[in-house]
Amino acid sequence: MTSWVERFVRWLTALSAIALAAMVLLTVTDVLRSNIAHRPIIGTFDLVEALLVLIVFFGVPQIFFVEGNITVDVIDHLIGRRAIAFLRMVGGILSFAYLALLWSHMFAPALDTLQFGDVTSDLGMPVFWMWLPVLFGLPVALIAILFVIGRQFAHWRQIGKPRGNS
Repeated sequence: MTSWVERFVRWLTALSAIALAAMVLLTVTDVLRSNIAHRPIIGTFDLVEALLVLIVFFGVPQIFFVEGNITVDVIDHLIGRRAIAFLRMVGGILSFAYLALLWSHMFAPALDTLQFGDVTSDLGMPVFWMWLPVLFGLPVALIAILFVIGRQFAHWRQIGKPRGNS
């Protein structure tokens, strides 16, 4: 049975994939049009920049939820399963702390772009709009990490039980 968090994270990942497809299509179309008709699509850079923000910050929660981060198992073969589970749990806690700190420092620059009315160079699109996926995607990643920490804690406790007990 899937949790509401898993369903929501998958939905954001689907939006991220759609943004990636749109970015690729836009870039290829712009390059072809520039080379064939010598008429590039105006605003391609602005749109690619906005789509990239969507791709990254709507995709990050899924990476954390499926524990798809890059890991290096330097000491895994030297320690037991329970210690490995504990280290994974600590890694989740540290990831949560880092992302929470990162998110807390995103508000000031985002509000600056709103206050100063920053816009993109070609389309004049408000830059603040690009901050919305950042400000929304990071807390979703934090919720996903909390679920992962819960799974890791349950796994760590299960490994510590003597065999034969339920």
